[in-house]
Amino acid sequence: MKTLTHFRLSTVIVVALVSSACSTSQTKREYQPDDQLTAMLKQYNVNQTDGVNCQGYQSAISDCERLSNDLGALSMTYPKHQQIGFTAAIVYHQIGRDVDSQMVLDRLLSQQQPVSEVAILRSKLAMQEGNINLARTVLQRQVQLQPDHPELHATLAASYYLEGRYEKAEAVIATADRLGAPVWRTSYHLGLIHEAQSNWSQACHFYADTLSYQPAHRQSLSRLLYLSDHPECRVQLSSL
Repeated sequence: MKTLTHFRLSTVIVVALVSSACSTSQTKREYQPDDQLTAMLKQYNVNQTDGVNCQGYQSAISDCERLSNDLGALSMTYPKHQQIGFTAAIVYHQIGRDVDSQMVLDRLLSQQQPVSEVAILRSKLAMQEGNINLARTVLQRQVQLQPDHPELHATLAASYYLEGRYEKAEAVIATADRLGAPVWRTSYHLGLIHEAQSNWSQACHFYADTLSYQPAHRQSLSRLLYLSDHPECRVQLSSL
């Protein structure tokens, strides 16, 4: 009897331990940072496929300010998690909290293998402030880590364009094009580069090329309309 009772007690303990282990394992799975990020974005009506959008009247997010605070807290809990930090930085930027965005991005960039999107956003914020040297430093460092990323080269070309180094900008855009950057985007950049040099025919050609791929690209249409005093641009407009 004593042996049987001891056996039953041991069985209860084993079952309890197994159940506890399963519960702990399940809890760990439920509270992984990726799962927490997904649950948080879902709570704020964010479709991760479409990306986070706190800008404009079409935003479906219920409360961008509150979302930014929740993402910031989650980012502090997991300071090395690239996707959480990057998502927080995007929302900070979209609601005008660029200093907070820069702080998060700088923290992510200090890691050994930052994702390229972090470097791209950080460089764009630097260029908005007129800090071209910082933008280029960030981009060139990231290009060394991921030399085949087309958007890195396209953003790097923008830094040369802003400095008026148009030949260099065009050469870097060509690299982005070879690496598979969207044709409409490289064409638009080339349009800006040629317009800055008063090459009206080439500029309007590239704006029209952009619209052939992306008919709703308002910036290209706006540039064509602005340059419509030039006969070559009127021809491009009439062909759309």
